[in-house]
Amino acid sequence: KEAKACENIHEIRECIDEIDEQILVSFGKRMEYVKEIVKFKTDADGIVAHDRQLQLLQKRREWAVESGLDPDLFEAMYMMLINWNVQKEMEIFRNKENAKN
Repeated sequence: KEAKACENIHEIRECIDEIDEQILVSFGKRMEYVKEIVKFKTDADGIVAHDRQLQLLQKRREWAVESGLDPDLFEAMYMMLINWNVQKEMEIFRNKENAKN
């Protein structure tokens, strides 16, 4: 349902809740890929992947602008997500390395 078609606050809140649920399901799927990518990384530099981080942030900024959203807000959100993902990947990588030894 389009936002302008909502007839009351309850309908709007229901739509927002549905969208938020879809976003979280998508983030869950994204996290599955984050966990799997560690199989293809051989060291901490590969996990941090600074150049990839910069590319990702720039692209998300562009997408935010194209969607009429604040690019600074979405860059900050993705920076938080990236930092958490790097920590999680490092944990998985260390566990994998410890299992080898």
